[in-house]
Amino acid sequence: MRNITLLLIFLSTFLMVKGQEPGDQKIQNQSKLSPDTASIFLIQLNEKWPGEKTIRQNDSVLTASQFYLPNENEQSLNALTGNAGLAYKSLIFEQPDISGFRYTPFGFTAYKLNNRNIKYFHTIGPYSKITYSTGNGKEQTFNVTHSQNIASGLTLGLDLKIINSVGLYNRQKSDNISFAGTAQYVNKKENYVVVGNYHNNRLRWRENGGIAVDSLFTKNIESDRQRIAVRLLNADNNIKESGFFIRQFYYFTKEENNLPVDNAQADTTIAKKLHRYYNPGRSNFIRHTFSYSRNANTYTDKSPVSGFYQQIYRDSTLTHDSVYYHEISNDISIEGGLGRARGSSKALLLRVGIEHIAGLYRNDTVQNTFSRFTPYAYLSANAFGFAKVEGKIWTTQGAPFNGDKGLEGTFMLPGYDNSENWGNLKVDVALTIQQPFYLFQYYSSNHFAWNNAFGQQTTLTAKALYEYRSFKAGFNIYNLNDYVYFGPDALPLKEEGSVSVSQIWASAGLKIRHFETQFYGIIQNSSKPGVISLPSVTGKLSAYYSLALFKRALHMQTGASVLYNTPYYADAYMPALRAFYVQNKVETGNYPYIDAFINIRVKRARMFLMLKHLNSGLMGYDYIMVPGYPMPDRGLRFGISWVFYD
Repeated sequence: MRNITLLLIFLSTFLMVKGQEPGDQKIQNQSKLSPDTASIFLIQLNEKWPGEKTIRQNDSVLTASQFYLPNENEQSLNALTGNAGLAYKSLIFEQPDISGFRYTPFGFTAYKLNNRNIKYFHTIGPYSKITYSTGNGKEQTFNVTHSQNIASGLTLGLDLKIINSVGLYNRQKSDNISFAGTAQYVNKKENYVVVGNYHNNRLRWRENGGIAVDSLFTKNIESDRQRIAVRLLNADNNIKESGFFIRQFYYFTKEENNLPVDNAQADTTIAKKLHRYYNPGRSNFIRHTFSYSRNANTYTDKSPVSGFYQQIYRDSTLTHDSVYYHEISNDISIEGGLGRARGSSKALLLRVGIEHIAGLYRNDTVQNTFSRFTPYAYLSANAFGFAKVEGKIWTTQGAPFNGDKGLEGTFMLPGYDNSENWGNLKVDVALTIQQPFYLFQYYSSNHFAWNNAFGQQTTLTAKALYEYRSFKAGFNIYNLNDYVYFGPDALPLKEEGSVSVSQIWASAGLKIRHFETQFYGIIQNSSKPGVISLPSVTGKLSAYYSLALFKRALHMQTGASVLYNTPYYADAYMPALRAFYVQNKVETGNYPYIDAFINIRVKRARMFLMLKHLNSGLMGYDYIMVPGYPMPDRGLRFGISWVFYD
């Protein structure tokens, strides 16, 4: 990672010089941006359904800047396998919303750049952001984001994310790199828009299978973590994913509103300059989306006879399991509406479309080709902003998910976001009938092999959400029939009958003068803990004390955050499958993870100094979230983030 540090120094020096050039004084005066403020607008794309919004982001906000890993934030509740960039699993039950080839529910998407989370920026001038952090266990992260309008109506961007960490235990190293390049183009008449990206993800992990003897850690018999034996000495995982995406719009009507967000009145001058960018609020168009994705997963072990695996099917001298799947997708849709209503572009909106996907799956022994069509439709009605209803329907014909279908209805009161008077209420009910992820249906490797015909599983979901300013609360119910999961032997099992999960959750932010708190917590119950095991209570609390010094030239925050979950039988991790499976022998949880930090902002530079897991060793040695994978001990973390916005 020495090259990363040199690259950081070079880019920082270059962009500091660029950021300090005089620039266009007229634009600076009109926009009235202070030297410490960067108002950024961005969009993240949906796949089939309406609902995309232009998001206003203030990159000078100091709160939560100490969360430097992609799977860590104020509301992320994940069980980790002991090092940055390794496998993780959410502590909250949720049904993965994955389109295309649904190969596995364990996609580790927080580490990847994909068509859903790639950001398309709307900025007046060039925008750049560089972030670097380092910490104990030779942990390093490095991110670069840049967006620039290079010609009238043409905007290009890039995003680079790197995680490299050796870890405290043997064979725990992660080496993850994700890159995305984006483009937006709007023609002079503004009736043709194209947005697209190319992305490439490479996740590379050493797998140690967990520590061999838990008591060496839990009783602190061996304080030198490198001396604790691990279960795998020659195993590695490699995930590669790449693809490109092109979405084109042809609009039948002229754009009615150039403001990118409803509450942009305070930035009217800025918003008018954000012209000839993709505006998700427009309707009356025909749209075509083309995407290509390529995935390659490889698991190797030079010592298959180590005793870690229950079966060896092919080669006792070398495990080399590979899975490849490629897809080409074409999606064409048309959208139109009538009237106008507060909170949406049209009082009545209809979108219909059809998607065709051609795919190929190949492993070391078999190759299959697939083709399927998915017609879909969306209808919404907004009653003068008082209330809004939405409906979605889709069905799939063709391999390997023939007969999959879904129906969803949503009711919102009022029919627009961010109501300052009474808040917003949203109720959603969905029914999906789908075949299990393909990994559960078919797999062939050196240590695991199956060919299952589980049929379809039915999921009925009901959700209610209330939101008022910084307070949110909700209630979720999942009822799953014929649920498929990995059992205690890491083999797919089908639970006959139904399994239900109920959840009550809340998040809130409270600010009183210099003090601020952010809280997110959830209560969960599973009707069959042996099938779906969940902590009954999970939450994260962050508290901040803020002050400005030296005539407000320096802003500082100090505080602490706590992550806690009640005891439960956490799912174990199987490296050879890159998957989590249920177990009933090791109970984890009932341990608070406490971090103390100082956040500092000087102009557009933000820094943090964190004492990660400060209570390590002070409350026993039970800090294991995934069986066999202790969490890191106490350690210092330092990070810096610099924004350049001209």
